[in-house]
Parts: sequence; C-alpha cells; structure tokens
Amino acid sequence: MHTQREASWRVLPPRGVDEAQAPLELDPAQETVVGLAPGHGPVLVLGAPGTGRSTVTVEAVVRRIAAGTDPQRLLVLTPSRESAAALRDRVSRRASATISTPLVRAWQAYAFDVLRRAQAQGLLPGIVTPPVLLSGPEQDAFLAEMMRGHEAGYGSSVVWPAELDQALGTRGFRGQLRELFDRMNEYRVTPEQLAAWAEPLGHPEWRTAAAFRAEYQEIRALRMPSAFDPSELVDRAAKVLEENPEFLAAEQQRLDVVLADDLQEATPSAHRLIGVLTRGRDAVFTADPDTTVQGFRGARPDLLRTLEERVGTPSHPLQRLHLGTSHRMPRQVGLAWQRVARAVSVVAGARVQRAPEHPVGPDGEPHEGSVRVAVFDSPTAQARWCADRFLRLHVLEGVPYREMAVIVRSGSQLSALTRQLAALGVPTTTSAAETPLRDEPAVIPLLNALRILLAAQDRDSGRDGAAELAPVDGEASASGAEVPAPGAAMPPSGDGLRAAAGELSATGDELPPAHDQAPASTDEPVPTADDAPEDLDAEARGTMLTATAAVSLLTSRIGGASPMEVRRIRQKLRGYELRTGGGRTSDDLLVQALTDGVLLELAEVRSDAAARVADMLLEGQNALQEPGATAESVLWALWEASGVAPRWRRRALAGGAESVRADRDLDAVVGLFEAAERFVDQVPGATARAFMEYMDHQELPMDTLAARAPAEDNVSVMTPAGSAGRQWAHVVVAGVQQGVWPNTALRGQLLGTDVLTDALDHGPEQALRLGAVDRLRQVRFDELRQFATAVSRAGESLVVTAVASQDEQPSEFVDLVVGDEGQDTGTVTEHVTAPEPLTLRQLTGTLRRTLTSGASGEHEREAAARLLHEFATVADPVRGAAPDEWWGHAPLSTEEALFDAEEAVRVSPSKIETIHRSPLDWFVAEARATEVTDLSRSLGTLVHDIAENMPEADATELVAELRRRWPTLGMPAGWTGAQELERAEEMLRKFAQYAREMGSKHGRRLAGVEGSFEVLVRDAARDALLTGRVDRLEVDAHGRHVVVDLKTGRSKPSKEDLPEHPQLAAYQVALQAGAGRAMEELSRTEDLHEAHRPERIELPEGVVLAQPGGALLVQLGGSTKAPGVQEQEPLDEEQSWARELITRAAALVAGTRFEARHTAAQESGYGIRCAVPWVCPLCAQGRQVTEK
Repeated sequence: MHTQREASWRVLPPRGVDEAQAPLELDPAQETVVGLAPGHGPVLVLGAPGTGRSTVTVEAVVRRIAAGTDPQRLLVLTPSRESAAALRDRVSRRASATISTPLVRAWQAYAFDVLRRAQAQGLLPGIVTPPVLLSGPEQDAFLAEMMRGHEAGYGSSVVWPAELDQALGTRGFRGQLRELFDRMNEYRVTPEQLAAWAEPLGHPEWRTAAAFRAEYQEIRALRMPSAFDPSELVDRAAKVLEENPEFLAAEQQRLDVVLADDLQEATPSAHRLIGVLTRGRDAVFTADPDTTVQGFRGARPDLLRTLEERVGTPSHPLQRLHLGTSHRMPRQVGLAWQRVARAVSVVAGARVQRAPEHPVGPDGEPHEGSVRVAVFDSPTAQARWCADRFLRLHVLEGVPYREMAVIVRSGSQLSALTRQLAALGVPTTTSAAETPLRDEPAVIPLLNALRILLAAQDRDSGRDGAAELAPVDGEASASGAEVPAPGAAMPPSGDGLRAAAGELSATGDELPPAHDQAPASTDEPVPTADDAPEDLDAEARGTMLTATAAVSLLTSRIGGASPMEVRRIRQKLRGYELRTGGGRTSDDLLVQALTDGVLLELAEVRSDAAARVADMLLEGQNALQEPGATAESVLWALWEASGVAPRWRRRALAGGAESVRADRDLDAVVGLFEAAERFVDQVPGATARAFMEYMDHQELPMDTLAARAPAEDNVSVMTPAGSAGRQWAHVVVAGVQQGVWPNTALRGQLLGTDVLTDALDHGPEQALRLGAVDRLRQVRFDELRQFATAVSRAGESLVVTAVASQDEQPSEFVDLVVGDEGQDTGTVTEHVTAPEPLTLRQLTGTLRRTLTSGASGEHEREAAARLLHEFATVADPVRGAAPDEWWGHAPLSTEEALFDAEEAVRVSPSKIETIHRSPLDWFVAEARATEVTDLSRSLGTLVHDIAENMPEADATELVAELRRRWPTLGMPAGWTGAQELERAEEMLRKFAQYAREMGSKHGRRLAGVEGSFEVLVRDAARDALLTGRVDRLEVDAHGRHVVVDLKTGRSKPSKEDLPEHPQLAAYQVALQAGAGRAMEELSRTEDLHEAHRPERIELPEGVVLAQPGGALLVQLGGSTKAPGVQEQEPLDEEQSWARELITRAAALVAGTRFEARHTAAQESGYGIRCAVPWVCPLCAQGRQVTEK
C-alpha cells in the first residue's frame, strides 16, 4: 500500500492542478533548453520518458511569450490532434498573455493550413475551392466503390493476379492497398515508377496497383479536385513550400521559432516539411526513439539519424542536447523500462540516456515505486483483478480514478476490457473510438430507421433500392451514389413504409448467415424469405424480416425495450386482433404498430419504446418528403422525435458507469451528424440515399472534430498510441500475450509494401537481399517501442498482466519486465487468483449472506446488520441494503384467487399433467413468464396447420405446400435450415401414411379437424370447465368417436404411462359428455374456419352420455420411418379416475397458492424435471435469500 508521503515525492505537479499557480523548478539540462537565446539554430533535445521533453517545449513557449514575443510568431507541432490539444491546454494555463491563435498544431493540421493559404493565393493549380481532407473511412469507401465498379465492368481494365482473387473486396485488402498508396505518397512515388519496379523487385501485382492508383487519382480529381488523402496532405504542403520560394520566405519570416514535440513519431513527409520550413533557422525538436507508437502510421524514428542533413547548415549545424533526470518514473518503474528499452536497436545520432537519474524524496532517498507481474488463468479473472485493484486504490487509498490507466495492445482487447470493467463498477473512458461509426450502438437505430424510410420511398416510386454506384449524367457523389434531380424522389406512403420495413435485412442489424452445404438428402434448393409465394400478402411475405427490423428498433439503444416488454407489446396487439375478429400474426401487427401509431392506441399498448419508434418513423417520413431533404435533415428529424437527448444528457452528467455509456452514445450521435453535414457540404445535391450507401460501405473508425465529453474521474483505457505524452500514477499494462504483444505479422506483406519501402530507403539491390527475418526484426523493434511507451507511463506503480492457460501464454515481453533469471530486480511473476471486486454491490451481498447464514457467529451477524443499516440509511442509500428490498420480504402483489369462487375452473387437457406434476409450473406458464417459443415449436405449428388444411392429401401435395409456406417461418439459411426442412418433410410423409392407413388398416373415418369443445365436469368439491381443441376427430367401425393428437416433438410417453395418460384421458371424458358428436356437427357447417364458440356441454357427476372409442397419439417427430401410434383404450363407464384427475387439477389451481412438486434438486427423469427452477423453492437457484 502506498502512503501519502510517497505520493508527495513527485517533483512535477500533476496535470490536473492549476499550473499557472505552480512555478516549475527546472533541472539544469531543462533550463539550458528553455533558455536558448534567439539565433540558436536547430536543436534536437533527446530524453527518456519522464525527463520533461514536453515540459521544456511548453516552458520555452511560455518564456518567449513572457519576454514579449507575439504568440502568432510561434509554431508548435505535434504528431496528433490529441497531443496538440493537451499541449495547447498546458501552454494556455502557463502563459500570462491571451492566446487567440492555435499556436500548437498537429503536423497534418499545419499542413492543411499551409494548403488553405496557398490555394487562396492561387498556388494550387486546378483547385478553385478551399482544400478538404479525405478521411480514412471516406478513402476506404471510395476504394471499395471502385473495386465494385471494376467487378461490374466499369472503368479501366484492372485485372489483379489470380492469387489475390479471394482477398479482393475485403476490408483487409483495401487496408493493404491504402498502406501501399500511403507509402507512395510519403516517398513521392508515381504510378509509372511503381509499375517500372514490378518486375525487378518481383512484385507483378504492382503493375495492377499502379493502374488502379492512376485511375483513383483521375476519378478523385474529377469528383473532388480539392480533396487530399491523409498521407498526401503533409507532403503536398512541403512541395508547395519548395516550389514557391516567396511563399516559403513569407512563412519563415512570419515565425520566430518552430518547436516540434515527439519527433520520433514523424513520417518521411513530416521530416520533409520540417526540413523545408526550419533549415538553418531557430527550431527545437524533442524526441525519444525508444518510445515510438505511430509505426503503424508510417512513423520513422530511424530518420532522426539524418535530421542534420535536413535542418542543419554550415552556419547553423544541428545541436544535440540531452535530458538526464527522470521526473516521473520512480526507480523500479525506470529499471523495468530500461530492461525493455535495451532490447531496442539504438538510432545513431539520437542515442537516449537509458539510465536517467530517478526522482528523490525530501529525505534525499530515491522514490522506489513498485512493479508487479501478475498472471491469471483466464481473461475474466484478469479483468476482475484489474477492477478490484482500481476500486481498492480509489476506496481505500483515496486515489482519483483519473490517476489510473489500463494500456492494451489492440482495439479488440480495449473494447472487451472496457465492457468488463464497466460491468464491475469501474468508470472508464477510452482515448478514441475503435468502432466504425455505423456500428456504434447509438447510431445503428438511426441508420436502420433511415434505411426503412428509403426502402419505403423506393417501393412507392417503383425504384430498385439496390445501391447505384455508377454516375448519372456525369454527376456523382463522393460515395459514388447517384445525385437525382431535385424533385425526383417520391414521398413514401404509409402502406409503402409498412411493406418496405421488411427490407431491413442483413444490411442493417443482422449479418447474413453462411450458406453451408445442405444435407445430401435435400435434392431441391431450400426456400428462403425471398421465395415467399406470390399469393401471400405483402406483409406476410416479409414477416420474419419485418419482425426482425421492428424488434431491432425497439430493443436498440434508442428504443430501450427489454425482450419482456417486446413480448408484452406482441400480446397486447394479438389480443386486440383476436377481439376484433382478425387473424394476423403478432409479427405483422408489430410492424403495423410501429408504422401506424393508431394501432398502438386502439390496442391500448402502453410502451414508451413503441411510441418512440413510431414517432421516429413518422417524423422521419415527413422530413424525407420535404423538398431538398438531405441525410442531415432526415437524421435530425429522427433524433428529435426519439426524445432521448435529455435522458442521455442527465446520465452523462450523473457520473458512474452509466455515464460512460451515455457519453459514448452522445459522442457517436454527434459524430453521425458531423459525418452527414460533411457529406452534404462535400457533395452538394446528394440525397439521403447517397449518404446511406456511403455509410453502408464505411468499415473503418472515423475520427471526429466534434467536442467529446470530458473524461472527469474515470480510469483511462487505451492502446499505446493513445497513451503517448500522458502519465498516470497507477498503470496496468494488460493482456501481454504471446501472439498479441508482440504482434509479429509483417506489415503490408500482401502487396509488398515493406519491399517498396526498403527499396526506397536502401535501393533495389539491398531490398532484394533483405529477407523475412530482417523485416521481422524491425517489426519486433516497433512492438518493443510501443511496449516501452506503455511501461513508462506509470508514476507510482506498474502492473503487467497476462493469462496463462491451455490456449494462451504470457508474452516474452513479460520476461523483460521481470529481468533475467538470477538478476535481483525486485520483480517476480505472481500467479494470482482474482478476488471479487470491492464494489458496494459485492460488499452488500457479502453482508447479507453473513446475516442470513446459519454458519455465521452472533458477533458477525450483529456487525453485518449494523453495516447494512448504515448503508440503507445514508443520504444516498445503497441499493439492496434495506431488508424491504430483499427478495422474500416484499409483500405479495395480490392475494386474490385466479377464479371466482362461484365459477368453474377452466382446465385444458394438455395442461392437466403439468398441474398434477407441479401447480407452480402451470401458474408460471399461464402468467406467460416462461421462455418464448423456439423455432422447433414454430415448425410444429406449421406442420399442424398444413395437416389441418389438407387432412387427406398425399405426401407429394403436403410437401409441396410445406415448401410453399416455408419462407414464412424465417428459418436460418444454410445447413441448419435445410436440416429442419428435411425433418418437417419427413413428419408430413408420416402423417400422409397415417391418414392413408386410418381406413384401410384401422377401419376409421375422418369426422373433423381442429374441433373445439367445452365440457362442464361437475364435482362436489369444485366444478371444472374442460376446454380444448383436438387435431383430428375420427369415428371407428362401431360409430364411436376417437380423438387423435398429432405430436411433432422427439420425446414420447412410455408404454407404462400410456394407460393413464392425463391428456388422452381428458379427451375421453369430453367424448363421454358427447363432445364428439357436437364437434362433428360443427365441422359440417358451411365455413369450417368461421369463429364458432362451441356450446357448453354439462357432464353430471357419475353420468356417461356417450361411449368413447379411445384416444391416441400419432408420433410424427421421432426417428422411426413410420408414424408411431400410441393408443389409450376406451374408458369404461365404471371408471371414474379420469374424471377425478380433471376435478383434482381444478382444485389444485383454484386457490391463491401454487405448490412446487418435484424431487428436490432432481434435474432429470420423465415427469420430475423442474420447468421453472428460477422461482422454485425446491431448486437451489430459486431459494430465497432469507432461507437458512
């Protein structure tokens, strides 16, 4: 545990304090840099992490401003916009004068400013409008569009080598292509030069890439002549300065000094720009080649060795100054960093002192700090331990969360760990978005709603809704979508919206399933939703897709409905439909309700989520009808109608784990509107459809200039690139796994980008001599530099974590932190068991268990009760601490019986067995609290329906009808759907066999199908109203009625259970009351499907009105080839057990309490499995917390 005294040893003040009020005491080396007199020429300041490189940059600016220099005559350059913003804030806090101009800029931002001013002066031929930056995602979408065009036969003839066929069209291939283009920009390689090197360097694909590059430049020049690629921007600015001496002279005269922080992150074009701008002039560069994090973006720390050639002159050669005192890393952290840094190759001319002096405390002793290596058996345990560490530091030691950080190697690790920490109660913030904008949870419902509206517009106007990427009449958007003439788009009608809602398919909220090979026995293609028969109505054809879209919107971040709420909405709609005589499914009703809010009112649906989604679609439809509607205007209408902004704002300001998600959601929505605004500005006249197509093809995260919510007191979670230039007291470097860190995959290998770079740096001959081992060494150095950066961020404690299991092993980098075997480093590898995180929820649960456990002593129970009382009575009570919040202590919601004491208890034959087995199971099912129906039951429903409609058809006709109606089930494509289709076909073949043999083999005739009955069974204790439907009603040779129940499941009752099978026995009791004759008469009515409520028949106690012919189960779902027939013999007049079975069931459910009946803890066996263990007092997971 760290003491307050240790925390006070920090020499430099933390960045959170008011630095304007905290004078800095610089060490002699820092003072030398800050005190450089005008005319000093170019200076390179080298220093290890924590030696104050950024500090001297800030102080040099502050000193010059204090001495009277106009801030506009100073320029500070940094590698990224984030680092520029951080440095700008530090300068603003330290400077005494008001700074109205952004004197701190990222290299690309400064280059963009140079091009903007050059264009205004007419120095960019052919560019008549201000320059714009083509973002990475926009460039990726542009490349994707070109490749689709080539595949469709548009554009020039670009034929890639056959070995690349499987890669074409993938995001990974486009990424490699963009990387190749970036290096061409960095080194000013023309398409002709690349093609010329294809053969000598053994990369024939370069000829195709060169042709593709040339076409890309031509199309971009036509569409967006003022747009620049990100990698092109800096080099173009350098070229403008080189080619225009007067413009360069004016720029140099405008600036007294240029300062560049973290020059080790500079690309070749950034070095070129700095060389042109600062050669022989006053400039201060800071660098540490051992801690480079932008290597994946082209950073070249090795170029520091040739910096003298670019910026030095005979009169003003490059000076090198060294910072040798670490003001951040304590001794143990510094030693760990040294062990990592020594594994990195030294850059000649830019050697850093790798053993700096460490900070000391007031007593003159060095500040030790701490370094740990912790290994866990699973990633979950690793996340739990991290959460517990941060919570203990915050709760027990009072360390603010903002003084803690987790650094991981990859974006996937970042996303997973952020979710896990937030779930465990740790507030987190990430440095930047790691997800494409279109995949942000808050953006998905807005884009899905826009997609539905556009599909409706396409349906009403007769337009094909597919993406149209070819230019129309010579005009095209940046995404390649057509730009229709004003007024060409037709507004959608309500019917079109409902019909088109089903078109939200895999393009929006679901990925298309893999089309695996179907079983060999399926000799016809498996029907899909697209194969729905024409005679089904439009809504039914898209039933499953429509329902998927509707549920996606309702349960989205904006909708906010839970699955249970969606189910209640369905039940309300279906109930209203049945009351009004309709027969539509809940799927169809759900879609209509969201596109026609009137249905929600008629069905009395009280759901904020449903009303919100319905309002969004209505307002979005209205906005789309407006003349000149754009993506921005329609999205804004959708967002305004959602009404979630105030709620999200309150959550974002409330703090805690919920605020993190709200912050990210708001940031994502702001980013979406920024993207829409940018798209409209860059492509005047572009429609909302063009933007939708652009977003659909965007597969990369998009950087945003929109202001982000402040991090406040959260744990920072980031990759090494996000940690550059920052520091925290306590740092965890997590997930240091073999194969992850280092990631030794060779960069740009598919298209030979690494070979091209080597050829440009060392010449073609040397590039051919370099092998994979040489390039792998450079990749490893790059990974080591990132790891060294991560390790060096800690000012108090450093913990490196990894997982050791059968599937994962710690990285070799862990050994660098620990040190060589036998070397006394003070750091060992610990195999750690993760505790439960120290959260209030966890502590409250522990106290409650202690209080209610019979194993706890009296003193322990008293202490637990006292603490729980304190938790429950504070100003902000802890949830779950008060006993009235405990499960089992809340009062009953109602004590009213389900049935009036004077009325008969309604009992269904199919539920009698469940009632006798466990009345609690019956009650939970009747309350609709069980799981929703699965696909296998839906399949059984379809088979029953076909058997009802075609009771005497042959197998061929039945299977044809099945295939015609199969798409309405929405079964998944691929082998799973094909397997289920084959199973359903087999069930219908068995049914056809049974129907054929019914007369010939059993001597019975069909009397009706799906007959209903109501039989009042009198009893002295409680009358039962037996109600039900039978699949088939048959008549045997003696004129007796026989009930047939079709079973499509795989299980069946045993032979021993059959004589007293409750459902069959109940059917026979109904036949004894004369229900068979009544059902047969009803089946002869003119309209079999007209809704007739059967007449109630009374069966007096001890009386039999008709003799049944028995009842039977026809098993269609088993593995046998023939149908399995299980028959229950006819009941005798003297047998009363079946009637008693019904009346006892009625008595069991007539009261206010429902027993749980099964063998305790029994989980297997026919008739004793517990169907509701989560509420069953006999099951472990259902036991109340107050039980001892």
